[in-house]
Amino acid sequence: TRREATAHEIAIVLQVKNPTARIEHEASTSKIGEDQLFYFQQRGIDYEKAMAAMISGFCRDVFNELPDEFGSEVNQLMSLKLEGSVG
Repeated sequence: TRREATAHEIAIVLQVKNPTARIEHEASTSKIGEDQLFYFQQRGIDYEKAMAAMISGFCRDVFNELPDEFGSEVNQLMSLKLEGSVG
């Protein structure tokens, strides 16, 4: 089975009052491991729900920084996108 990957970027603007400050940002991702899925499945959580939980947890920190009305909309859209699409 061929899987497609997409990435979406959210620009974060930092305001720095010190003109000599150097600001950097770094991010990384990795493939969800079989041991992580095994952990969920041993607790009775099926593959699709396990994948959705891990992806949601990965994104939650970013979503929590969004304004409330936008953050809840993003959560709903992500849930709809993941529903029936993982696995």
